[in-house]
Amino acid sequence: MRRSTGSTRSAESADRHGRRPRRTLGRILSAGAMTVALVGGGSALALPATAGAATSTHAGDGVIITTADGRQSICTLNSVVEQSGTFYGVTAGHCLNQREIGSPVVKISTRDGKLLAGEDDIRAGGVVRGGTANPFEPYAGLDDFGWFRLDDSVTPDPGRVSSTADTGIPMLDDLLRGTSQPLGDPVPVTQNLVGSIVCKDGTMSGRTCGPVLAVNADTNEITALIPAIGGDSGSPLHVAGRDGKRHVVGTLSNGTPVLFNTFDGTREHLPLVGA
Repeated sequence: MRRSTGSTRSAESADRHGRRPRRTLGRILSAGAMTVALVGGGSALALPATAGAATSTHAGDGVIITTADGRQSICTLNSVVEQSGTFYGVTAGHCLNQREIGSPVVKISTRDGKLLAGEDDIRAGGVVRGGTANPFEPYAGLDDFGWFRLDDSVTPDPGRVSSTADTGIPMLDDLLRGTSQPLGDPVPVTQNLVGSIVCKDGTMSGRTCGPVLAVNADTNEITALIPAIGGDSGSPLHVAGRDGKRHVVGTLSNGTPVLFNTFDGTREHLPLVGA
């Protein structure tokens, strides 16, 4: 994870003329059983893709960010959202923000090297970044939200959340792995969350849960006592719903090692996607 820096809000979005046609439900269901294979070992580098293998992605997946200067980093997919028949991946804004990573993003892929988004797909997305909220200043305000269009080769899976873990300790990874759970619509950040138990799914530390310590309902941030490590940035913070599904409420932004972490509200930023 990166700490949020600066107080200047920036929005980067692309011209979206020529939007792709809606994908049919049949196409999505036909590949619904195929998932992305995640690899252990702690490396942030993508491995070669398996020829002919289908690509699917969902909330909690790891994503490899490749920049124009050849550097790679890892973040976590917060969610998959659909706008007017086009699917987008959502993650933390600092994962895609050129000012923070030093070079434009040119490719986003799965941890085993399969393409999720090329340059055109990234230009069709955007970043909103600013504010200084962190576990020690939970009411300072924060924007840390990024999105990118999914390549046409990807079968999106917006209806579930799961994660692996890659701590370097196999027994711990088995314990932290987040089993697949159905995912409902995102929910708003409200003061009622304080004291409730919430969970996050990160590609590095898996599924960890804990209590909400503070909420800024005016600027939509949540501070929670939930373990997370580097590479978990963008992780979905989700709550249990009465419908038996999990519901994303936040996007992991920053925090202290292992314990206190700050999440930016997810639902509040979704109108920007595909706009």
